[in-house]
Amino acid sequence: IPESPQLRPRRDGSGVYAAPCCHPSEGPPKLIIRNTAFLAHDAVPACLHLSPLNLPGLGESWKGDDWASYGTDENKQYRFRDIKGKTLRFQVKAAHDAHIALTSGEEETDPMLEVFIGGWEGAASAIRFKKADDLAKVDTPDILSEEEYREFWIAFDHDVVRVGKGAEWEPFMSATIPEPFDITHYGYSTGWGATGWWQFHSEIHFQTEDCLTYNFIPVYGDTFSFSVACSNDAHLALTSGPEETSPMYEVFIGGWENQHSAIRLSKEGRGSGEDMIKVDTPDVVCCEEERKFYISFKDGHIRVGYQDSDPFMEWTDPEPWKITHIGYCTGWGASGKWKFEF
Repeated sequence: IPESPQLRPRRDGSGVYAAPCCHPSEGPPKLIIRNTAFLAHDAVPACLHLSPLNLPGLGESWKGDDWASYGTDENKQYRFRDIKGKTLRFQVKAAHDAHIALTSGEEETDPMLEVFIGGWEGAASAIRFKKADDLAKVDTPDILSEEEYREFWIAFDHDVVRVGKGAEWEPFMSATIPEPFDITHYGYSTGWGATGWWQFHSEIHFQTEDCLTYNFIPVYGDTFSFSVACSNDAHLALTSGPEETSPMYEVFIGGWENQHSAIRLSKEGRGSGEDMIKVDTPDVVCCEEERKFYISFKDGHIRVGYQDSDPFMEWTDPEPWKITHIGYCTGWGASGKWKFEF
């Protein structure tokens, strides 16, 4: 790739790497470059920056070396992306005023929700509806930093919006949505004198080998969506920590040679469980296609289904507990490629 006025690739023994230049109005770039090293000739485009991964807890199943970052300037202008799940998980580096919009389209809509983190010169955060009154506003001094990334999550399931910090499962602010609507997109922006860098967890792909060992990631809402490509036996665990716990739920999709799926309750650890429900799901997963699913577990009511459809399997635990992590793995001859919409 020839050198450009914006970027000059550096030859450092690991190969020559370059990245496309794009303008923020053109939307997010479609390509993530790995192991990239640049020398600034003029300036790196504000819409694309590649940073080393710094995510404890992802484990060896994460196969990338770099994670795309997206820059925002001082102008309050949302950049929009679609969202399939019910939780947005991200990290941001900004002095103040990290703003998220939740909308029903790829633009500002009516109605829409806005989440302001570190507004009012960094002193407070708020949830606003229809650009009118704040549904919630709390003091959050020093919640952001222009020197380091801070992780946050926003859950908007069951007509409630909740906002929390990474590795904290209790939200620091929440509000009931006055007029519930279908949220299909989110926008991100800085403003009021602040610039920022953003990274979104939904961009990360995970890979699993033919090994029935769970890899664990945190979950902050009580609904999540994911895609998986495998020939059979996509297994998920719902646990109260970043490990197999007693009790725990297991969800098997495409087990029994891709003919059945089940929800299993294991009260005394793995191997001691009993299938609470088992259903016929012939060819439910495919190694050549990423099939999209969701799992919800509010108040012990576990529902499993294809994205945007009714559940094909559900069961309610009369004695539920707090779920904080998801485990995922493949086995019985299958390897898999996963992507989560937290």
